[in-house]
Amino acid sequence: MKKYVILAMAGFSVASCNQSPLSEQSVRAFAVSHIENQVGYADAVESFYEGASSELKVWTNPAWKNKPVDFVFDDDNDGSNFYEDSINVTLHDVYLMGQHANVMGTIEYYIAGVNTIHRNFSGIVTKEDGKMKWSRFVGVDHQTLSKGFLWPSTDMEGGMNAYGKMRSAMMNLEFEKAKNISDSLVEADPSWATAHLGQLQYHWVNRDIESLNATRELAETKLEGASRAEAHFIKSYTTDRELGNYHLEQTLIFAPADPMVRVWYAWGQEDAERAVDILEIAWNRLPEQGGVNNMLGYKYMAAGDMDKAKQHFEIFVRANADVPNAYDSYGEYYLTVGDTAMAKQMYMKAYELNNNWTASKERAEAL
Repeated sequence: MKKYVILAMAGFSVASCNQSPLSEQSVRAFAVSHIENQVGYADAVESFYEGASSELKVWTNPAWKNKPVDFVFDDDNDGSNFYEDSINVTLHDVYLMGQHANVMGTIEYYIAGVNTIHRNFSGIVTKEDGKMKWSRFVGVDHQTLSKGFLWPSTDMEGGMNAYGKMRSAMMNLEFEKAKNISDSLVEADPSWATAHLGQLQYHWVNRDIESLNATRELAETKLEGASRAEAHFIKSYTTDRELGNYHLEQTLIFAPADPMVRVWYAWGQEDAERAVDILEIAWNRLPEQGGVNNMLGYKYMAAGDMDKAKQHFEIFVRANADVPNAYDSYGEYYLTVGDTAMAKQMYMKAYELNNNWTASKERAEAL
């Protein structure tokens, strides 16, 4: 998660002998203001780094199999990670320990009035160069409680990271990018069935039935050792809509909270309200994920709830500012509500981000 990547700062600072003990009031004021001021894009960068000890360590969502990391000050940080409208901090406990204080609290992040991230945290505050700074920070996000993911069956070094990038590209409709990653994974681990997912999506979108069937059949020969969720998801890539939905339903039995599976399944639902219910579980798992918010936006539009649709398109754009599809979809929303000026602006932004999005440019020029 973005703030944790940024908040990766290390260690207890060495307090000088003449520093006075911290007070609860000053620690509370620092903790709340430092976190709540992490909004406003570039305006938040300077104060963010000022609250970071030169030796701070951060542990991101320790419920997963990871470990604390050291912070690296990024001179190129443009503030694009500070995209929320507001942040609310509630402190539950401050325990003073001379030159250090342990702080426990909850952080709630908001976009377009929606609470997207709920994070419980514990951190150590100390003084460095006469100023209060974080020297340790541990946080757990509510959405990490879900484990019902479509996990890949591979032991390849770096495979999980690449798999995540492939899925992200698939969810953001970056078909060429997803296929390129998929091609590299298939080459790196010829026995990995779900390495073919990016290829399958590419062929399905382009209606290349021959390549789709051949790729699926090849992936099916690699299912030994794969999970049931992987097997059914691969088999869902078919032109037979009824058969595809059956395999997506089976996938959801074994990977019930997987955002991509739920988005794919919801896409084929004619009942918009049912689709929203299917997607809510995915949104609870990853409330800022682009593909989930995109599909929710469209399904809310189909249900006639334009206010909710706008909220999800806004989250999509805000949390995924470099994704062309975020702006293309928002353009369609604005066109639907009759705001042609904003629709044109959004369509052109999609094209500016990626000149391959010529359809967005054509829509803008037609307005």
